[in-house]
Amino acid sequence: MQDGQTFFSLNKPLDWEQGYEANIHMQEHGFSIGQTEKYSIHRIVRTDELEGIPTICDMAVGPGRKLILLDEASNVWVYEDESRHRELLFRQGHHLFSNQAMLASMSDLLVIADANPASERRLAVYAISNGQTMWALNEWDGLELFPLSVNTKLASATTLYTTVPLDISVGMNGNPEVPQGGRIGIIAWNAAGEVMQVYEHEAHRLEAASEITALHSRYFTAAAEGTLALLDAKLRTVTIFHEDGRDPLHFKLEQEGRFAGISIDTNHNLFIGDSGYAQQEGVTERFILKYRGNGEQMDKVTGFRGRTDKLLHDGRNRLYVFDRISGQISMLDLRARTMLLEDTQLPEAVYFSAELDTTETELEWHKIRLEADIPEETQVRFSYFASDESEGLVDGDYVSYTSYFTDPGIPVHTKLTATRDLWSEPILNPKDALLMNARGRYLWFKIELIGSEQKSPFIRKLRVYYPRTSLIAYLPPMYQQDAEHSPFLERFLAMFSTFFDDMEDKIDHISAHFDPDAVSGTYLEWLGRWLAITDHEAWGEVKLRKLIKQAPELYKLRGTREGLINMVKIYTGSEPFLLEYFQFKQMQETSELRQLFAQLYGDNPYCFCLMLKPEFVRTDAQRMTIEQIIEDHKPAYTEGKLIVLQPWMYADMHTYLGINTYLSEPTLLTLDQRSSMPYNTVLIDIDRDKRMDIHTRLGLDSEIE
Repeated sequence: MQDGQTFFSLNKPLDWEQGYEANIHMQEHGFSIGQTEKYSIHRIVRTDELEGIPTICDMAVGPGRKLILLDEASNVWVYEDESRHRELLFRQGHHLFSNQAMLASMSDLLVIADANPASERRLAVYAISNGQTMWALNEWDGLELFPLSVNTKLASATTLYTTVPLDISVGMNGNPEVPQGGRIGIIAWNAAGEVMQVYEHEAHRLEAASEITALHSRYFTAAAEGTLALLDAKLRTVTIFHEDGRDPLHFKLEQEGRFAGISIDTNHNLFIGDSGYAQQEGVTERFILKYRGNGEQMDKVTGFRGRTDKLLHDGRNRLYVFDRISGQISMLDLRARTMLLEDTQLPEAVYFSAELDTTETELEWHKIRLEADIPEETQVRFSYFASDESEGLVDGDYVSYTSYFTDPGIPVHTKLTATRDLWSEPILNPKDALLMNARGRYLWFKIELIGSEQKSPFIRKLRVYYPRTSLIAYLPPMYQQDAEHSPFLERFLAMFSTFFDDMEDKIDHISAHFDPDAVSGTYLEWLGRWLAITDHEAWGEVKLRKLIKQAPELYKLRGTREGLINMVKIYTGSEPFLLEYFQFKQMQETSELRQLFAQLYGDNPYCFCLMLKPEFVRTDAQRMTIEQIIEDHKPAYTEGKLIVLQPWMYADMHTYLGINTYLSEPTLLTLDQRSSMPYNTVLIDIDRDKRMDIHTRLGLDSEIE
């Protein structure tokens, strides 16, 4: 309908990269507003829902995201937060640990560390399923253990880390203490309770002697694959150790706050909590801080505001926040969030194009067609302008339009303000829109994406058509020369023009629907019906596509031995064995084999047997499909039998050496690691076995060891 119409098409990242983008996430098949993941609260476990459980003192995350809780009565509970089901693992009065103990989880093992000098077990590991003790220690290498923090390696949970004093002395009051200059280190244990490594740093020597009890709640550890972090809440420092032997990284926290709790996610980002009191020392907001693995501060976890005593990550990056004062456990999940444009701090993005050059002056541009997904609460705004000149005045300066639009050094806000008079009125959420009053050799356009907190438009493809064509050209001149009504009529006819264009495009590309490699689903089934294939599920797309492609050659061979074998091979993936009467006719004439051959293959000279291994005929549906193939492709006036070969050991059945029957070297029958029976052993007298007075001959079939 519209001869000579051409268009610019932008549908690949390389096409869009010619322009300038701000806050845009470019992908292979289009672009959207930049997205990021931020934590938001998934669920909060409050004290009031833990009926029957005293105040919580510590917690850990066990297998299946179950919460392991230690209460003030020294009970240990296993709590399923979704179903609110709880089980008691340790009941009070066990005398194994105090309510000041610290919990950690190693897969299906529970680690309990207790720095209380009166505790009998300073470090112990128990089975979560039944509370059985796996191992327990009070000292290591002559050093009495006083765990100050405990944690396990994220995701793998095969390594246990405990922060302990490495130098201990007896104070003036007889209590254990760490002397001035005493070392604080981290001991790495494996699941069997063996020490793997000890981590130390000069920054963790005490500036003054201190009792063990005074060091509680000062140190916090976190570990991920290859990374171990130690937080000193008093000095407000973090030390990061590397398992590959690199020098530790030590940095100080510059923010104000009473820091407590540290955790590492699977991307090796650090999260540090704040245990300050909201109504003391002017604290109004308490956030969880986020740092990169190199110590660079990233941002705050704005999805949570509150007190933190302990932070934990699980293998899926869910963050658990424990507030010991309220006994509240907050679970935070990562959720997609639309990024904010830096200039406006709004969830939006802007794209400025480079020039589209037709090389023809005074050309009138026709329309655009935009393929985009535009969810609710989002918008796409398309603006444009055309000119015969590639340069012009912008904000009082004579510049190249393209250079100005694509200059990364000019802020987006400045570009929008300086060029607001150039652009047309924005077209809102366009799919097919005329470009009005767009005349000139060059065209530039601007796309503004307006998103919501979680959603963003997604631009797939843009086409810009030129020159202007319209169905009004097919009407009498009087309709074209009416200056008052022609523009409206042209816009009205443009709707039908789009319909005709789509129809012609489908006709032009109709051949693609006949290409088995290019279609799938219902189109492939439709092609299969051309070959009388109605049971598409039995064939599947891969086999059906192969059949359609080979159909011309297969139908030339229809009714022949080769054609039938090829059809069955396409369906099963294995070449069948086909036996015809003439192949065994001479052997059947031998009198002693006549009955056997009649039993196996029949005595009808117009009957043939098609044999397949059992792994290719697993179901009745497959058997019926193969039988139908045989029926459809066998020669006229013949009968075909399907035989599924079984692994026989009978010489007079369908037993074919190397096909479904194999001979192997004789081997010993091994009873256990120390006993075996030779291959010439015969077992007899079953009813008399295990009797010492019958068939028991020393030195022959019995020995004394």
